[in-house]
Amino acid sequence: MNTEHAINILIAEDNEISRELMSTLLKMRGYNIIPVSDGTEAIRAVNEYTVDLALVDINMEPTGGFEFVKYLKTHGITLPVVVITADDSSDILTRASELGVVRILQKPVEPERLNTTVENVLKRYGHHVKNIATETYHTHFSHEQLMQRAIDLAERNAQSMKGGPFGAVVANEKGEILGEGTNGITSRSDPTAHAEIMAIRQASERLGKSDLSDCVLYCSSEPTQIGKALILSVGIRNVLFGLSHSDIKDDCLRERKKTQEPSYQQVGKEQALKMFRRWQNLDQKIED
Repeated sequence: MNTEHAINILIAEDNEISRELMSTLLKMRGYNIIPVSDGTEAIRAVNEYTVDLALVDINMEPTGGFEFVKYLKTHGITLPVVVITADDSSDILTRASELGVVRILQKPVEPERLNTTVENVLKRYGHHVKNIATETYHTHFSHEQLMQRAIDLAERNAQSMKGGPFGAVVANEKGEILGEGTNGITSRSDPTAHAEIMAIRQASERLGKSDLSDCVLYCSSEPTQIGKALILSVGIRNVLFGLSHSDIKDDCLRERKKTQEPSYQQVGKEQALKMFRRWQNLDQKIED
């Protein structure tokens, strides 16, 4: 069926910042948004408004996303539902399938994926979707939204068992995301794969330069010592973090303090200095 009314999308998310972020992205596409903070409000909304699509978070209090979907099924309400979760376990997938959920979006929701999913689901259910050219990659986010994204990245990383609950985002001064990263020390077998380092690497590769002095770094937790060294190296001047080391009682830091300091010794200075001077001469020739 083709609807004549403006398309109404219900967003049920108890995190205000995440809810506002999704609302803003979809409003840019011309949709009407009905924002609510839990499943009970979502149930009230579908009884008061014409809702064409529902985006619902699974974990909301007092009524979660699956409870909302059960209500729709029990009362014979036909409404496509996309659930949003940081959990990608098989149990979640099975339960969603049993309840007739049409799609699952992983947190943090990628702007492009959100727009594509909404458009595809609406078309599938017979709605005419206007083709609005919106460059989602250049969406400007607030400090609060960027910090929430770093926290969401951390949560998804922990839920997927890929690493610890650590996420980071690098953005420019306009609030455009340039790089993202999560902790992958265990999954990658890489002792340098801290969230902030991965985000900085991605931002540097995208910009094609190592000078990130005009960027801001957002971390779910205070950067590690190796991360702070890299932050200093690339020139980032503004770092915002959610939790300090003392807030989370960083056992890793305490263990490192107990470890004997390494011994540093200079050897082969003359040979190394000759190599370095050869490089300097080569570099000068290239510039000439």
